[in-house]
Amino acid sequence: MKIRKKSPRKKTNDSFTFIIIPGKTGKALHIGLARKYILAGSLLLSSIVLLSAMITYLFIQSQSEISSVENIKMESLKKDETIELLGKEIQNIRKQQEGIGRTQNEIKKLMGIMPEAEVNKKPSRGTIVSGVGGAENEGDDVLEATRNIKREINRQEDEINGLLSEVSQRGTYYRSRPNQWPVNGEISSPYGWRKSPFRSSKSSFHDGIDIVEAVGTEVLAAGDGKVIFAGWKAVYGKTVEIDHGYGFISRYGHNSAILVNKGDKVKKGETIARLGNTGNSTGPHLHFSIMKNNESVSPVNYLP
Repeated sequence: MKIRKKSPRKKTNDSFTFIIIPGKTGKALHIGLARKYILAGSLLLSSIVLLSAMITYLFIQSQSEISSVENIKMESLKKDETIELLGKEIQNIRKQQEGIGRTQNEIKKLMGIMPEAEVNKKPSRGTIVSGVGGAENEGDDVLEATRNIKREINRQEDEINGLLSEVSQRGTYYRSRPNQWPVNGEISSPYGWRKSPFRSSKSSFHDGIDIVEAVGTEVLAAGDGKVIFAGWKAVYGKTVEIDHGYGFISRYGHNSAILVNKGDKVKKGETIARLGNTGNSTGPHLHFSIMKNNESVSPVNYLP
């Protein structure tokens, strides 16, 4: 029996040789590298490239997020500025509304309409409460408040236009209404029942108001009309009475001097007497009273 000899296995080349030729006259440089080193280097280089790519991606993402945060901050700042501007606009609108309200009341008083009584009102839906709801909700609240105020202003302007139209169409009537203050001063005694200034133990009905001012102060006619009395009256001293028509008669008592005569026609705001202390009086003042259809009424219902 013959025994075969195994042929020797060829050794695989596990290395690479790199030849570097520096120039024509230079000696060639031979560099040998094992396969495993080349493989490890390739893996290392790939890892470095991959890591660099990941770092670049993360950097770009972070920059994008930073930009988004900055945009959010800018939007928030713009919202805050918008809310501030709207708040200032609301303040201006409210001032305008107050002016319209004052004009409205003056016209109503000119027409003999008493202003509505002040009532406690709940805050409007548009009221902004600091620290509640965030900037976006506050912006919505401000916008709603602005709309509400503008609607109210439009309503008031419509009412004022109606009142002005009424006044212009009935100018003679409103000129005749006794709603001009005869003197500027403090009311020392109001209309109605009071403790008698002369009899401390009794009450008496005061059919007008007493307005305190210095002796000699001009007394003005409360409305257009005709003088129906100018002279001395018991209790009232030197007195002037004016018939304004439409059922109105005004009386001015305790004067120091009378500047008109019976039968004279006077205009609203015209000087008719000088304030004094004549008749039953405890000091210088004007007694001012109004009769409507022969019944005593409170002058403050007509005076602005």
